[in-house]
Amino acid sequence: MPKPQLSRLKALAVSLASIVVLVTMTACQATVAPRPKPELTVMTYNVYVGASPDELLMVTNQAEIPEKVAEFHQNYQASDFRARAAAIAKIIKKSKPHVIGLQEISTIRTQTPADSLTNPEAQPNAETVEIDFLKVVEAALKAEGLDYKVAGKVETFDLEMPGLTPTGLVDIRLTDHDAILVRGDVSVSETAQAAKYPTYLSVGNLDLNVPRGYVAVNVKVGGVTYLVVNTHLEHFSPQVRLGQTRELLARLNNESPVILLGDFNTKAADGAAYEAITEAGFTDVWQGKDAGDTCCQADNLMNATSQLGDPPDGGRIDLIFTKGVTLRESASVSTYTVGDKPEDRTPAGLWPSDHAGVVAHLPFPEQKE
Repeated sequence: MPKPQLSRLKALAVSLASIVVLVTMTACQATVAPRPKPELTVMTYNVYVGASPDELLMVTNQAEIPEKVAEFHQNYQASDFRARAAAIAKIIKKSKPHVIGLQEISTIRTQTPADSLTNPEAQPNAETVEIDFLKVVEAALKAEGLDYKVAGKVETFDLEMPGLTPTGLVDIRLTDHDAILVRGDVSVSETAQAAKYPTYLSVGNLDLNVPRGYVAVNVKVGGVTYLVVNTHLEHFSPQVRLGQTRELLARLNNESPVILLGDFNTKAADGAAYEAITEAGFTDVWQGKDAGDTCCQADNLMNATSQLGDPPDGGRIDLIFTKGVTLRESASVSTYTVGDKPEDRTPAGLWPSDHAGVVAHLPFPEQKE
C-alpha cells in the first residue's frame, strides 16, 4: 500500500509543479511590454553660418567690400560654432532622429597674402581651413555618444572675397553645403544624389552668382525605403525661390514615397513656393499646437528673448513634407520645434542657430516579415 500512495503523491507534486510553471509563464507574458510600433523620425535644422550677409550683398561701392567681408568674418567667429554645435548635438540626442537634414554647413578657408583682387580668374583658391562645420558637428555628436554618418551632401555656392585686417588683406572663402546624416542603424540603399538648381541668384553689384541645390538619399526604415531630400531655397529673391521649387518638383514628380525637408524660405501656409509644393501633392506634416515659428533670432544670437516669429522675416519656413507616405493615423504624427528654449542656449548665452529645428515622428504601418 505505501508504494502506490507514494506514486500518487509524486504525480500530484508533478501536477502542482506544472500548474505553478504555467501560472508563472502566464504572469510573465502579461507583464511583457507590447512591441513598440514602428516610427520614422526626421529632423531639419539650419545651423546658421553665424553672420548675416545682408550688408555685404547690398554693397554698391566696390571699395567697401574688404571692410564688409572683414565684418562678416568677425561676426561669424563671435558666433562660436563649436559651442553651438555642442548644443545642437544635445538637442539631437533627445529625439535621436533616423535622418537629419542640415543646411548652412559651411567650410571657411583663408589665404594670405590675398590674391582675389589681383588674380580674380583663379578664385576661389584659398586652402587654409579655418573651420569645417560638418567635421565639428560629427565630433559633437560623437562626444554625446551618438552614432551618425554622412549619407550625402551637396556643395552649393563657393565664394571668395578679400577682407581687411590690421595686417592687410586676407582672402576669406566660404563654401556652403547641405547635408543628410543618418543614424548608424539606418540602411542607405543607394549612392546619394546631389544637384544645383539651374535657377540661381545673381548679385550684379558684386559680380557674384549664388547657386542653391538639393541632396537626396534612399534610406530604409521599418521595411520601407524612402527618398529623403534636403534643400535650402533662395532667401533674397521670391522669383528665384519659386523657380528652384519648380525645378525640384519636376525632379521629384515620379518619386514615391518621399520625405522632403529643409529651409524653404517660404512661409507656411501662403508662400508661393509653399503653395507650389502642396499643390504638387506633398503634405506638410506639421501638427504642433503652436505656430511652429522657426525664424529668426538676432544675427548675433545674443537676444535674451526668442525672436522667432517676429516680423518681417519671422514665421514657419523650416518644413517637413511627405508624398506617398502611408501613416498609421494622422493623429499620431508628432511634430515640434527644437533649439528655441532658453535652456538650449550655449553657456555664453548664444542660441544654437538663428533658426529653430523641426522634428517629426511619423508612424507607419508594421511591415509583414
